[in-house]
Amino acid sequence: MKLKGLYLVTPDYFNDQVIKATERAVKSGVDILQYRNKKSSFREKFENGRKLKTICDEYDIPFIIDDDPILMDVLDADGVHIGKDDVPFDYVKTKFPGKIIGVSTYGNVDTAVKYEKLGADYVAFGSFFHTDTKEDATMCDIKILKNIDKLKIPVFAIGGINRENVDALLNYGISGIAVVSAIYSYPDIESQVKYFKEELKKYGIE
Repeated sequence: MKLKGLYLVTPDYFNDQVIKATERAVKSGVDILQYRNKKSSFREKFENGRKLKTICDEYDIPFIIDDDPILMDVLDADGVHIGKDDVPFDYVKTKFPGKIIGVSTYGNVDTAVKYEKLGADYVAFGSFFHTDTKEDATMCDIKILKNIDKLKIPVFAIGGINRENVDALLNYGISGIAVVSAIYSYPDIESQVKYFKEELKKYGIE
């Protein structure tokens, strides 16, 4: 499965409007979807996740679960994304062979290299800009992206990305951008997806 382009992460709350907004975004050209939900019960996560997986299957894009390999397994999602305080990487790699594993490496390229050697499928750096989506987000210096040529796996940037700053990131040759509010906060979701897809295309990311 393609691991590049426009990577959409769901907001950390759920209702029917979020499901509808997600379907509109995926239909418009989102390349990867991550289901992030740290507030609902497991049953609610399962019910929402099942709807999202159906959308991803219909449009043939990777469906990634944030932080929860058990939910990934139950939903038969394509993979899981983990951070520094989540389930150990070795456990996921051993227990779920063949699944996509993405890792948040914040602002540390050496950590990214380490996880690449352990078998990570992609890494994410950020946050590079202020974001209200994740209040405790680690802020990173954009200049760390100068060193991503040490990596052979896809590299995504995340955190506060919008129309005004996306070019600054794409100049570094990353594989894609991960966004939340840049899509969900706008009534015209289709226009937002189109804009980011066109920006990615300008830098040869399709």
